[in-house]
Amino acid sequence: MKRTLIIVTIIAIAAVALVFIYRNMNSNFTTLNANDFEQAITDENTIIVDVRTAEEYSGGHIPNAINIDVNRAGFLYEADERLPKDKTIAVYCHGGVRSRKAASLLSDNGYIVINLAGGIKEWMGAGKKTE
Repeated sequence: MKRTLIIVTIIAIAAVALVFIYRNMNSNFTTLNANDFEQAITDENTIIVDVRTAEEYSGGHIPNAINIDVNRAGFLYEADERLPKDKTIAVYCHGGVRSRKAASLLSDNGYIVINLAGGIKEWMGAGKKTE
């Protein structure tokens, strides 16, 4: 019984690892740590997008970021209205989950996208500026 439980656990862990590897292999965007993200957003051809809620955004955000909530209906429509496809779109959220969703949606729709690993939590933890 104990051996069966160990085998099932190993199989489950392997399946999760394969899903994670598969997702990263098919990503059409780049994920950067806070230092590399900070460097990337200094480029004048980069637009910073906070994909959290308006309430989260108003509580503090990366300077010059615009807010487009990835979980609101019409996210892609609003992105198409506000974001040019000839610029790099730098996305972030609180911890990195929503920004990966946004990065995937945007890159699948023709945008060049970079994603902040760990979200604004990592950004602030690295001592980076917010407003």
